[in-house]
Amino acid sequence: MKISGIQSNVINYNIKGKSKKSKSPSFKGAITDPVYGDAWASMYSYDKLKRESSKYPKDVKYRESLLANLGISPKDQHMIRPIIGPQEIKEVIKGYNDKPQAYSKGETWENVNNHTMRANIHMHTQASDGALTIGDLLDKSAEYANKVKSDFPNEAEPFVVAITDHDTTESATGAVKIIHEKPLKYQNLRVILGSELTSFNNVATDLVHTPINTHVLAYGIDPNEKDFKGFIDSNKQRKQVIEEKMTDTANKVYADMFHKDNFFSVGEAKKQYLPIQKNILGIFNGMDNYFKNKIAVEHVILKNPDIKSKLEERNLPTDTEGFMDKMSEFHKTFDRNCKILPPKKTLPEFVSVCTDIPQEDVLNILNEGLKSKEVTALNKALDKSTAEYRITLNPKHPFMPTFSTLYEGLESQPDAMLGVAHPIDYTKAVTEEDKKFKVLTDLYTKFKKECKEKATFTEAYYQSYKPGRKEFNAEPKTQKFLDAVSKTFGLIKTGSADTHGLNVFVR
Repeated sequence: MKISGIQSNVINYNIKGKSKKSKSPSFKGAITDPVYGDAWASMYSYDKLKRESSKYPKDVKYRESLLANLGISPKDQHMIRPIIGPQEIKEVIKGYNDKPQAYSKGETWENVNNHTMRANIHMHTQASDGALTIGDLLDKSAEYANKVKSDFPNEAEPFVVAITDHDTTESATGAVKIIHEKPLKYQNLRVILGSELTSFNNVATDLVHTPINTHVLAYGIDPNEKDFKGFIDSNKQRKQVIEEKMTDTANKVYADMFHKDNFFSVGEAKKQYLPIQKNILGIFNGMDNYFKNKIAVEHVILKNPDIKSKLEERNLPTDTEGFMDKMSEFHKTFDRNCKILPPKKTLPEFVSVCTDIPQEDVLNILNEGLKSKEVTALNKALDKSTAEYRITLNPKHPFMPTFSTLYEGLESQPDAMLGVAHPIDYTKAVTEEDKKFKVLTDLYTKFKKECKEKATFTEAYYQSYKPGRKEFNAEPKTQKFLDAVSKTFGLIKTGSADTHGLNVFVR
């Protein structure tokens, strides 16, 4: 498979705020007959979908299953031809194995402008922690896919996206319904149904003394197949149980010290942080930060006379529950998940905006208040009591899956495939370069052993690392190591932008 480097006409959408003018006609993917017009074009396009959909026999069965599990006639499988199954997925990612430019926007967006960026197979929607609806994701991706087809009509490489929300398949199901309703709208796009599954694994325990939070991408899933759907739902239920247990434990600690019942609530925690609301991702830190924030509000912020006076002047809540609600609303304006962080990172900005007290002064108030005997004793007691819910090498409450349990959860889908997401992130627990490679070696060894034949790929070409890990990833040593990993374990190298925002080309 070849990615053309030919300069194409510039397309009509915004990149970095600059509007580009189009010289290319809109591509509809069909011949418009001078007599029969669009009706003829539609007949031609539907016939083309039928012919194209039969190219990969395994994928025909896959699409039939997708529809059957939604209560739609499997005979309509050609109507969701834009959705590709395991056979075509493997062909696509193999074709891009040694072509990182296929997954990259380019340093100056040149690969987007030239339409040579051909894949972003790690994307999030509002079903988890993304900003796009599934409809918007498909529409924006299809717009670009039409431009790719228009500029390179004779090339085989379409624009490919993967829907990979955290620990849920809600938008994957939505995509099937949307595409089935209007297949011609998405005929030039290729869509992978997937999920980014949160797992905790004991990796390189001689170097790393806590389990590594390892994200695993699943491709080619049937989101409504009974056993897999049960697996996804049971993971959410286990997290819900832990949220409730942690809250009960925290309330007991609080009541023992301050004789006030039901100070904390799961419902309030869910308002503060969308992943807790949806029971996705890891939830211990989110719950812990919720407890610590509410304690800081009750025992420090609202006990400060200057802060309280300024809140009253502005008719803002001076009760703890009302204040927490306002804080949630405030953070949602910047991040729909609220990013519930420890008090020193969450509260200064919000309080400063509400009161005009400088953030630095609010932080000083917090630092002093959190050192008080009352708050120190409470937080220590809370840490000791909730520690049993932490994910440890031998957890007391094993509510998060491992590589092995992910494999078991997908056994009912024999053609689904798994891959390690953003691998360099799992090296942050160690600083020395040689230790980073040891961690990765052990991680891939366990991934291949425990996920068996489903261990298919690794996200080697990842755009969105944070500083530090980004530099380490760019080192020739690291690239050489990832190449060796791919060959040693028989893994295909893939890439992505890991889209969470409104732009389908970046994070």
